[in-house]
Amino acid sequence: MSDPTVGSRMRGCAVPYFLALTVLWVLFLLMADVLPKDGELIPRGGTWRPATDGDRIQSFLWLTLCWYFGATVVFGLVWRVGEVVYSVVFGDERK
Repeated sequence: MSDPTVGSRMRGCAVPYFLALTVLWVLFLLMADVLPKDGELIPRGGTWRPATDGDRIQSFLWLTLCWYFGATVVFGLVWRVGEVVYSVVFGDERK
């Protein structure tokens, strides 16, 4: 009889989870107006100056890094909580 562990279930959910995150991220970027527009005044180096394409790219990379880092942390916490709950309810899954 096959008794899948919490880890094997979470590994099975990892790819769909990150695909869904990517879709949500693209939808968020399309709907929200968070990236600076060309020529919009932004604070850089203590002064206000017009935004450039480089500023847009930098903002996009920074926001994407934060999005995926936060999602990875959440995934890891859910994984660990699942393992602990499984161990408490059913005993150690490695036996």
